[in-house]
Amino acid sequence: MTAPSCCLARIPANGKFWLKNAALENGPSSGFRMADIRIEDGRIRAVIPAGESPCCAPGLDLDGGAVRALTPDGHVGAGQPADLSVTLCGGKVVEMHAGHIAGLPAAL
Repeated sequence: MTAPSCCLARIPANGKFWLKNAALENGPSSGFRMADIRIEDGRIRAVIPAGESPCCAPGLDLDGGAVRALTPDGHVGAGQPADLSVTLCGGKVVEMHAGHIAGLPAAL
């Protein structure tokens, strides 16, 4: 498997997972912050400091890959739809719509 395929294989079919060690933009001139993002039922349920999600919980370790909302401002926050641009561990950028990677079957 290539690195992105290996990463994607870690998304559970139930749609409940973490995007771990994600780089989130603080603002136009504020740089980035590292966070863990909980996805459930097509929405962002939580955004917490990186490393605070349960170690054994299913998810993807993005290893500092950028995550942006697919909205003009790109802000990622709890309660929003999980419509995201995600940079995977292999550097490939994919779009996620309602917590599912575009172009992939809902259950891997």
